Amino acid sequence: MHNAGNMFATAADTATLRSVLLELLGDVDALAARFVTLLCEVVPYSDGAVDLPRLHVDGVNTYERVLRRLADLPVPDRLLERSRDLGRHRAHLDVPLAAVTTGTRLHFRVVWEELAERLPPEALVGAVTLPVQLWQAVEEHSADVQVGYHEAATALAYARDRDRRRIVEAFLDSDGRDEGLLARAAAVLGAGVDDDVFCAFVPARPDAGPEARAVLHGHGLHGHEWRGGTVVLAHRPRGTWPRETGAQPGAGHGRASAPAALRDVACGVGPLAHGLARVPQVVRVAERVASVLPPEVTGPTRPAEVALAVAAQSLGAIRTDVAADVLHDLLDLPAPERDRLLETFDVYCATGSVALTADRAFCHRNTVLNRLRRLTECTGLDVTVPGQCAVLLLAVTAWRSSAPD
Repeated sequence: MHNAGNMFATAADTATLRSVLLELLGDVDALAARFVTLLCEVVPYSDGAVDLPRLHVDGVNTYERVLRRLADLPVPDRLLERSRDLGRHRAHLDVPLAAVTTGTRLHFRVVWEELAERLPPEALVGAVTLPVQLWQAVEEHSADVQVGYHEAATALAYARDRDRRRIVEAFLDSDGRDEGLLARAAAVLGAGVDDDVFCAFVPARPDAGPEARAVLHGHGLHGHEWRGGTVVLAHRPRGTWPRETGAQPGAGHGRASAPAALRDVACGVGPLAHGLARVPQVVRVAERVASVLPPEVTGPTRPAEVALAVAAQSLGAIRTDVAADVLHDLLDLPAPERDRLLETFDVYCATGSVALTADRAFCHRNTVLNRLRRLTECTGLDVTVPGQCAVLLLAVTAWRSSAPD
């Protein structure tokens, strides 16, 4: 509308409407009081979610805005901002948006009923566009309320998510013994403190497929960015996590089966954590496993599968020196001869059999024995003795992980 003269056929009717609108503008306190009474009957504001004085003040501001628009009077910016502030206020109180919208649209009823009581019947009948223009004025207010509500709701959601991330990060960095932190982490994860928790660590890799990122968005898993990768947690009541071996839940043996969503995700996996207090330690295990994953790995990897690589990595700054001391003369051999000996050693360690090694290396068993004997000459370690073979395996792994490409 925004021009009262467009509503009526006669100037007298226009003047009558303007007079009634100005009269209502002087009576906004009474309109607000009526609105609060009606509002508490249709939405759950009577339970104290919003105090009544605040509802009244918001009603006064709203009626001043709506009536000014109907009377074609200037609407100050302060009234537009107060509509948005109303929405922000309700969002901070966690009032559902549906209840807020119901309340804002109730203003139409209050103003229309007042106009119906105060305008002469013939003038009301003649104001054919008045309901539409009143509805538009109320909807303008409602739109600003929703803008403010969504602004605040978005900010609150971000703040709450940030707080949840901080709690989980503090929990993962802890030793799991702080009962208060443990309780807060349980609330964020929706887990019981005694639950079994499956823990995985997905390293940030340039070749990671989209399925790795999808892990964060469903499948009943909780993903948290931590130490340059993503910690993935899943929990179930104690004794109910399925086992890889096919053992019945609760049997207490067998490895925990990885969630289906992780099946094609390159990640490190730790042993099943029995209780949230064990999670920080198990996550560290999964992180160490993930730190040595070879590029070709495309699924969950457990400590047993990369134990040698983890052990070699644990040598830290002395890794090269340890490898050089153990491998000794082997490193001085020409590269072709050294590579043949190590290839034979790899197959022998994988099979434990001279015959199978000969078969897979496409050579005679005596050739295999000669090469193993040559390894012993170069290193002083007998590969047929398990303890000495383990030392040699560790040294070879350390050398390979520190050697330039």
